[in-house]
Amino acid sequence: MSAERFWWAQRAQQLRYTQLDVARRQAETWRTGLAGLTTLLGAVLIIKGRDNVSALAKPYPWVVLTLFLIAAATLVLATLSAIRAASGVPGDECLLTGEDLEGWTEREVHHVYRSITTARHMTVGGLCAIVLGVAVAWLAPTAKPDQPVVRVSWGSEQLCGKLLAIGDGTLRVGQRDRYYIVPLSSVVRVEVVPACNV
Repeated sequence: MSAERFWWAQRAQQLRYTQLDVARRQAETWRTGLAGLTTLLGAVLIIKGRDNVSALAKPYPWVVLTLFLIAAATLVLATLSAIRAASGVPGDECLLTGEDLEGWTEREVHHVYRSITTARHMTVGGLCAIVLGVAVAWLAPTAKPDQPVVRVSWGSEQLCGKLLAIGDGTLRVGQRDRYYIVPLSSVVRVEVVPACNV
């Protein structure tokens, strides 16, 4: 066996004993990066997000809220998965025999890599939900403002309903399919009221 081959064989033997430490260090790096990314995204969304999602046309406010809740839950689960990979499970038990320690180490390395993979997939899913939520919040149509409810007085008559239109010397008051037209020249008073008293 050549000296180079011997060195690589020794190196491989050493890595068998340190593979759990290597996996944990990778998991710690992933956990730190995920925490930083989540913090950055949260700050950007709070500072740069649309001012009022409730001004969107229905059902878009609920769509945005659902997407952000999914993103938050996914990123929390990704962080917990990365923490599990970096720290293990509380209460892990290991017998102090060589065979048990070797078996536990192999299983733990497998769990660490599986947790890192899960955290990576959940992070991508959370980021996609955030991007989709922001896109919906920015691009969705806004709700049409409600017409004010008014009480119109002319002569001895009064009429209450939504103010639908003003123009051509008339007021149109009522509902979209059932309304009254009142000439502006006869209107004595128009007041905005919270609701029509029946």
